[in-house]
Amino acid sequence: MDEAKIKALTKNIKPVDFSKVDGKTVLLRVDLNSSVKDGKLLKGPKIVAHFRTVKKFLDNGAKVVIITHQGRKGRDDFIDLKQHCNAMQEMLGEPIAFCSWNQDYISEIKKLKKGQALMLDNTRFLEFETKEVSAEEHSKNPVIKGLASVSDMYVLDALSIAHRPHATVVGFVPLLKSFAGPVLYSELKTLEKISSIKGKTVLVLGGMKPDDSLFIAESMLTSNSAEKVLAGGVIGELALLAKGKKLGAKEIFLKEKGLLEFVPKMKELIDKFSEKIICPIDLAIEKNTLREEITLAKLPVKEPILDIGEMTANTYASEIRKASVTILNGPLGKFECDGFSFGTRKVLDAMTESKGFALIGGGDTVTAMIKLGFKESEFGHVSLAGKALLEFLAGEKLAGLETLANAGK
Repeated sequence: MDEAKIKALTKNIKPVDFSKVDGKTVLLRVDLNSSVKDGKLLKGPKIVAHFRTVKKFLDNGAKVVIITHQGRKGRDDFIDLKQHCNAMQEMLGEPIAFCSWNQDYISEIKKLKKGQALMLDNTRFLEFETKEVSAEEHSKNPVIKGLASVSDMYVLDALSIAHRPHATVVGFVPLLKSFAGPVLYSELKTLEKISSIKGKTVLVLGGMKPDDSLFIAESMLTSNSAEKVLAGGVIGELALLAKGKKLGAKEIFLKEKGLLEFVPKMKELIDKFSEKIICPIDLAIEKNTLREEITLAKLPVKEPILDIGEMTANTYASEIRKASVTILNGPLGKFECDGFSFGTRKVLDAMTESKGFALIGGGDTVTAMIKLGFKESEFGHVSLAGKALLEFLAGEKLAGLETLANAGK
């Protein structure tokens, strides 16, 4: 983590001044992307956090246009935002207008009065949204130009989307006065603080997204941003495969999910950073609906592997307690099931007990923290960002932040 570079970037990103939003129409880009089960939105921490931003704008007399995305095309979570709008309405206790992209949203925005909000539909319904082109190129799009023409300012309020050069993330910046919202600005100040901490940084990687995790692990280890990587979840299982272990039933599951393609990259990293990447030394399987601990010598097994084992959890906890900074991204097991939340809970316990700075990042990680009964106040910082957070810490440039910073110069 380059302290000087981070400070130089954040210095040029201006936070929104709520004393100057009265009567202004604000394009507010947030990240309400949440889990969806059987077509039903599961209200998570992102919706709650960004609701606070919306309410603060409304309380200060702004007219707010809420812009966000949900899911990816072709997946079950690729739905419209009516449920998101309803969730926000319930928390606000006041109506929030909703507009699909085939409606006259410009006219609806013009009708807004002070203290009122409107939510536009899923930005990924727009074919151009995810094109990776420059902010200037996006700003020429008729939809982006039209929205900017009826607005006074643009506010980006999510680090979790700041790594994407998407139209509604960067396209308004060349056209409007642009600022960071309170959620984003809080994240940036925390990351600035972390970059100034000297000592050992431990990165704990779990979850189900090896493409992101392996990229980040390589970046942070190569740049010496992390001294140790503790592998759990699918990352830990890929690490065991890379070391020549056979998993059994879990290996079939990973193949079905298309995740075995990451084994060669995992092996490359372990060969290069053998002393820095720590892998599970035992596991927990589900046998007759109960948790059963197994050593690696018992692999392969026909039962599903659902958590790291107790010895692994204790080893990881010991590393965390010695760290100056610990970053957790992704649960280490199937935390939703009481018998298999042990590894994730042990790591979270160690983070709360450590004298170092504890940073939690990513939606699933935050969900696990809440479900297991931990409070946000027990950690140094709880971030809503996953991949973008780690990319930033690894020194990668994030398109949304770079665009905001250039606008602030």
